[in-house]
Amino acid sequence: MNKPIIYFFTILLAFVACETDDVVLPIGEGPEVNFSLDPIIITETGGIASISATLLESTENEVIVSFAFGGTAVKGVDYTVSSENLVIMQGVLSNQITITAIDNNAKEDNKIIEISIASILGGSSSIDKLSNLTIEDNETPNTAALIINEVLYDPPAGAGGDANGDGTRDANQDEFVELVNLSASPMDISNYKMYDGTALSSNAPRHIFPAGSIIPPGKAIIVFGGGAPAGSFGNATVQIASSGSLNLTNADDLLTIEDANGTAILTFDVEALSNNPDESYTRNPDLTGEFEQHGANTPLLFSPGTKVDSNPF
Repeated sequence: MNKPIIYFFTILLAFVACETDDVVLPIGEGPEVNFSLDPIIITETGGIASISATLLESTENEVIVSFAFGGTAVKGVDYTVSSENLVIMQGVLSNQITITAIDNNAKEDNKIIEISIASILGGSSSIDKLSNLTIEDNETPNTAALIINEVLYDPPAGAGGDANGDGTRDANQDEFVELVNLSASPMDISNYKMYDGTALSSNAPRHIFPAGSIIPPGKAIIVFGGGAPAGSFGNATVQIASSGSLNLTNADDLLTIEDANGTAILTFDVEALSNNPDESYTRNPDLTGEFEQHGANTPLLFSPGTKVDSNPF
């Protein structure tokens, strides 16, 4: 007599347990998810970075992203994570989790967090890893990275080549080099020097960064060949070549940047990329990608002071 009753309640409980508003599709099925990490370098003294996940299209299902963390940084010792799972609820397109650095008061090398996507329940992605996150040690001198992010050595012909925005396209004046401070601290590049191949051989810099040349963390500085630059340029710092020209040729040239001690720290080889592009070469994605012609993924031919998509750094 008791068996039918037990069977009845078992079915009833199973039905109630499945009755929920949050439906989750299997792993790898569902809308594409885009990821971003901002910034990619944080200070040891409580620096915070955000991992954001954004759906390319809305869904009636819940999406759950699980992350795995590796690298030289140790979770719980060098950093904490707000959650290892990022949940995008029904009807919402994005969400984020945060990583917070822990100051251990020890003098040590910078630590690296390698961030992988362990699984996506209810969604899919074309990548399985994010950019590495660097935790910058505050007990050692600033070892922040300065990078070349974009170079225009062949300004487009016509009015569309007026990269410095002064109203006149000039083959020399509209050349520019964009540098970005990837660190979480201000970077002083006073007395750094910039050369083309000819200038390097004669030890005559095309540009000497004047005293007070400070690049804020995560921001850019642009050096134009000349002219009177007009525009916001993403609120980047703007300078004009101190020699009056960058003199970058469209073939067989080497851009070299030396630090204040005369040590070469950055180079850009024009020859490897040269084909009279009539546009700049830029990293894509910005900051971490390889150089490609600017128009490869955007209608713009250059973007001094901003990212490829024209958003500021």
